[in-house]
Amino acid sequence: MKRVILAAIIIAAAVFGLIYADSKTDEGLIEELKIILTPDPMENNTYDQGECTYYVFDKVKEDGMMIERTWSDAEYWADRAKEDGYVVNDVPEEGSLMQTDRGEIGHVAYIETVHEDGSFDISEMNFLEAYEVSERTITTEEAADYKYIHPKVNKHAEKK
Repeated sequence: MKRVILAAIIIAAAVFGLIYADSKTDEGLIEELKIILTPDPMENNTYDQGECTYYVFDKVKEDGMMIERTWSDAEYWADRAKEDGYVVNDVPEEGSLMQTDRGEIGHVAYIETVHEDGSFDISEMNFLEAYEVSERTITTEEAADYKYIHPKVNKHAEKK
């Protein structure tokens, strides 16, 4: 009987200790453990090198943000991003992704700067020539032709 009581006391102390430790961390102990124990989703770029998708993945990674590695060709990105819980809308923001399903396999670009008049500057790969990074400005009129994917914060990047 003494062993059972002692085991119950030890278990209760461990549970209360975890609850207390959880309350003392910013994100919560469980969330902190998830970050530590899971791999960085942005560690490996699995898109085809030289494609617009590969370029945009690396730009998002540089920002400490994240997108998924499983969205396939650019034409599918907005739909798959929405399915994965990302904000997809008609609002271009710095660091968001401009997407269209037009063309053979669609296209994505990275929004560098948004101007007061609603136009914005993008950088992209494979728009003018294969494997070439280029920049251009999208006018407010042209902006309505695209969808915008807003990356999530990569909690692994914050810890580095």
